[in-house]
Amino acid sequence: MVEDIKEGDIFVVIRGKSFDNLEDVGVALKRGAKLIITPEKLNLDVEQIVSENTRKVAEEWAERLYNLEGLEIVGITGTNGKTTTSFLIREILNSCKGKTALIGTVIWDDLTEVKISKLTTPERFYILRILGRARRAGGRFAVMEVSSIGLDQGRVDGIRFRVGVFTNLTRDHLDYHGSMENYLRAKLKLFRMLEEDAFAVINSDDLYADDFIRSTKAKVITYGKNGEFSFKILEHSVEGLVLNINGKVFECGLLGEYNAYNITSAYVVSKVFGIPDECVKEALKGFKGVKGRLERVFSGEFHVFVDYAHTPDAIEKVLKELRKFARRLIVVFGAGGNRDEGKRPLMGKVAERFADVIILTSDNPRFEDPEKIIEDIAKGIKEKKFYKIPDRKGAISFALNLAGKGDIVAILGKGHESYQEIMGVKYPFDDAEVVREVLNV
Repeated sequence: MVEDIKEGDIFVVIRGKSFDNLEDVGVALKRGAKLIITPEKLNLDVEQIVSENTRKVAEEWAERLYNLEGLEIVGITGTNGKTTTSFLIREILNSCKGKTALIGTVIWDDLTEVKISKLTTPERFYILRILGRARRAGGRFAVMEVSSIGLDQGRVDGIRFRVGVFTNLTRDHLDYHGSMENYLRAKLKLFRMLEEDAFAVINSDDLYADDFIRSTKAKVITYGKNGEFSFKILEHSVEGLVLNINGKVFECGLLGEYNAYNITSAYVVSKVFGIPDECVKEALKGFKGVKGRLERVFSGEFHVFVDYAHTPDAIEKVLKELRKFARRLIVVFGAGGNRDEGKRPLMGKVAERFADVIILTSDNPRFEDPEKIIEDIAKGIKEKKFYKIPDRKGAISFALNLAGKGDIVAILGKGHESYQEIMGVKYPFDDAEVVREVLNV
């Protein structure tokens, strides 16, 4: 990315259907780029490597420049839970074992600087850059969210994972994969990559668990309510969870049964690396959560949470848990444009099951009409009254004005995102900041 370029760097030109950075070459040169990898000869006074496959050339350069020897890498895949699990594992490793890099949906941290993520799993040459810089900075570990699209496109090919973690599998990204079978096949690729001395940490309660267990030659460790590492929820309140995992008690400020799975998988990874339970307990107790992942934005007479949930399954998990603590549950959400349209009525159906008040609004409409997206969601709502407020800030304000004592407002879909994408333009928009602005807190 052009904003990453520093004196002496290499700039890679990538020209695709939805991404083209050829126009950034001039900026890259001003920032100090000394070599351009380009699909066509440019009329510029700079050293160039011309190749139709610029990605491949960039990967070859990255492999020469960056040494990952000694870096222990944890890869996490699944539909939901990847981000929270990655932050939990990083917290434990950083606190108890050594410096840990992170690549995921929210941030990329190469231990020299932290950047806002552009993709959950970036291009392979960029992954090598992040990991290589982390190793140079004394990093001992790296935690990566590994997306199905990243796997399908070979972005993690050749990366040697010490641990692979599977969270769960439900409908998502079918606009890209075309079917659940293809989606599953892409996710399985991570576990097929694992070598015999690696570890496969698998949610045994998931419908697809056996597919993942069969796919790998790594040592399998299962977790869940009935896994080798089993959890029981001892306490669950709006303040967090107390878990019993294989006879050991852990406290964490995260909410929801689904976070009990995330915490348990992180604990399993801690055992792979030989971390003492007492250190894990302290790390979990001090864990502050992840921006946009059931983030508590306001607590007072009522509570407000912001979450990234944008699939039927993720919305169900969030609303099901918040329902337990709410006098009334008020939900605000939409759906992304130019993405899987089939999930939209399913999202509406889930909201109808759990919410008392439903407010449908715009998410990232991209190149679609927000009102058309809202109508698609509304097809899944058969009986309950709902509100349609396409203006997202207006929808959030309406929800907050409705909220009374004991209510919970859940604002779903965008989570950590700091923009709203409309007709190819990203406008500044942060759900949590809008809540604080409206409530003046």
